[in-house]
Amino acid sequence: MQQRPATDPTSWVFQGCIHGVPPTITETNEAFNQCPHGGWFFLPWHRGYLYYFERIVRAAIKEIAAEEKITPDPSTTWALPYWNYALDAPDPNPVEDFTSRALPEAFRTPKMPSHPEGDDLTADNPLYLSDAQVLRPDFWNIPHRALDKNSAFEVLPYTDINPFRAMSQTVFSATHSRQTDQPSFGSEISYTSMIHFRRGFGELENVPHNQVHGGVGGWMGAVAGAARDPIFWLHHSNIDRLWSGWLSKDNLNPDHTSWLDQQFIFFDENGQIQRPTSRDFLGIDPRDYAYEALTEGAGTRPAVVPPAPVTRAGERVLAAANPRQVLSVHGPTEVSLEPVGDAGRSMRAMVAGHAPETGLILTVHGVRTDVPPGTPFHVFLNGHGGELDPSGPYFVGWISFFGAADVDGSLHDHGGHDASFDITEQVHRLHEQGLLPDGPVTVSLVPSVPRPAPALAEAAPAGAVAEAAPQPSFERVSLTAV
Repeated sequence: MQQRPATDPTSWVFQGCIHGVPPTITETNEAFNQCPHGGWFFLPWHRGYLYYFERIVRAAIKEIAAEEKITPDPSTTWALPYWNYALDAPDPNPVEDFTSRALPEAFRTPKMPSHPEGDDLTADNPLYLSDAQVLRPDFWNIPHRALDKNSAFEVLPYTDINPFRAMSQTVFSATHSRQTDQPSFGSEISYTSMIHFRRGFGELENVPHNQVHGGVGGWMGAVAGAARDPIFWLHHSNIDRLWSGWLSKDNLNPDHTSWLDQQFIFFDENGQIQRPTSRDFLGIDPRDYAYEALTEGAGTRPAVVPPAPVTRAGERVLAAANPRQVLSVHGPTEVSLEPVGDAGRSMRAMVAGHAPETGLILTVHGVRTDVPPGTPFHVFLNGHGGELDPSGPYFVGWISFFGAADVDGSLHDHGGHDASFDITEQVHRLHEQGLLPDGPVTVSLVPSVPRPAPALAEAAPAGAVAEAAPQPSFERVSLTAV
């Protein structure tokens, strides 16, 4: 597939462009740039994408088997695997050993045997992408993952890929607004809109989907390049498996015709255009595949359940900080929120529980990055004594830069977004436990997997060039009442 011309619908490049098109591709097609994120077509569209991709790969295997006279024909039993990254739950006594959160070995090994039965490891492995820090303008010229991601150890902490909260939802999609903000398994109701990137992430799309994309980083961390990293397909196979597992718990898909009859565009193994609908992908049997297990790696209950992400920023601003600030990829970035007007008194009243009908929304506005930083970020509220544990009481939630990478410097329709969290219950709980200080509200944004800090200038060799790093940033932070 990688050797086929980009104009061939069964080629690696063409199939990747169906998801998103990087600026290095000049070809156009009506099937390009389709991927819907943050809307309720996220799951059925990606299931169709997987289904036709699997058929294309199987046909390629059959063709190679015939040319090489390989028997029995392996295409008759081949199926797309899934990366079950949440299979290994956290160990209270961890040891340095392989974890399911590591990239599978076949994807992080540069060489492979030259023939199916060989052990010579002399052929280039087409599943491998180097792990390197690649900044603009070379980002799209070098297929890569984020620095150090081809590791035999964990790619992401378990906190960032635990699907428990998603699997605990009972509603597929909800309409998010100021009046209604119901957490849901799938993403926001988007009616007939196939929005390329939207902010109404459902629980599954938020965790683990976005966090895995951001954690692998490189091309996988950017919408336009994600499907060009082979691990993309195993990641989405697992997301689809979790959907099947969720349905096996007697949950239901939408029954609205605008969801059922939405048409997508794909190509089959013969390069022929296909226009299936969501309805065509609702059952496993009609599409002839099943999953080995639906309950393994489906999540474990966290010690502390963080607040739910929301799509509203609230109405009355109580406190705000307005720096356009670059986030450190090496450690915490702290922001102190200054009360607006008489907000200090109002906020203290809310915290004390005197206004239970009022909600508090914490929003990090204008999240963006030059290139994917290779890690999600954790958000904390007033971490006492610097306590920045995602399993602790101060943890608010995640910021993923998947869909917010401004690699081309143009911030197209999926560049930059706001991350909002309903912290009402959390603030009351912190107050009741005496964990909320009387001083200003402080928000800490911390890389999930911090990069080692570069050497101090005085310790660096003469003539050394300072290490370049991604520049994730945010526009401002606000605390609002609804």
